[in-house]
Amino acid sequence: MASTLSQPQLPTPLLVSEKRAQTAKASLRKTEKDALWGELGKCMVFVCYDAELSIKEFAARIGKDAGQVQRQMEGQERPQIEAVFAIPEFRAPLVIALSRITPQIEISTELRIRRSA
Repeated sequence: MASTLSQPQLPTPLLVSEKRAQTAKASLRKTEKDALWGELGKCMVFVCYDAELSIKEFAARIGKDAGQVQRQMEGQERPQIEAVFAIPEFRAPLVIALSRITPQIEISTELRIRRSA
């Protein structure tokens, strides 16, 4: 004898996360957003410079238009950091650039020389 039980209607975690995303989005003022975009744009410039690429070459590597990337670097548009991070060789310079704009992080350089016997 088979019987089925109805499932209770529970709120989904997706709805909770969407609400949090909307709250976080609304909490940024335009001046704060502009400053943030400017700092993140400088990080993109650092990665481009570190890779020794022109803006056009850099844009092609991350799959974006060169004009769009230029505006992102200048802070006029939201810098798409996720597109930069998607390229494995850009990850280390991006992390370095992000750490430079984070006051709680201290950067130090350490050199180790391995000598062969």
